[in-house]
Amino acid sequence: MASSMRSLFSDHSRYVESFRRFLNNSTEHQCMQEFLDKKLPGIIARIGDKKSEIKILSIGGGAGEIDLQILAKVQDQFPGVPINNEVVEPSAEQIAKYKEFVAKSSNLENIKFAWHKETSSEYQNRVMENKELQKWDFIHMIQMLYYVKDIPATLKFFHSLLAPSAKILIVLVSE
Repeated sequence: MASSMRSLFSDHSRYVESFRRFLNNSTEHQCMQEFLDKKLPGIIARIGDKKSEIKILSIGGGAGEIDLQILAKVQDQFPGVPINNEVVEPSAEQIAKYKEFVAKSSNLENIKFAWHKETSSEYQNRVMENKELQKWDFIHMIQMLYYVKDIPATLKFFHSLLAPSAKILIVLVSE
């Protein structure tokens, strides 16, 4: 199974098309939207308490559609608090789309963006090698654990990067 996932990932355009077809034939986006509107505000309610900056790490941010919705919810919860949003995404095409999406969006004045064209494993290796163990207030990993070789180790690593009162959000499609 792992080799088939790697081949799917290596042909990124095929993956993007497959994922678009999946979304068109599923309720994933509606479920995600309902989650963002109804559940996320409660989850992030305390991540920025008494902080001068909120640090968010997006692992597998894709083209940024969900990320910008998450950022809007954080801004609603903590108006005026600067947000440092870093994105780890292996696809240059997706990063370019994300940047275009940001450029076309309003209400992002208090958000600083940084993009890293790398997999979560490459990010982990870079952070460990450079001893850049920054703490994050919110880490989200949406539809990306399928591409990780060692899920328990990956989760342990990202959990170790959480600041006090921080949250980690993991979204996977069942079955």
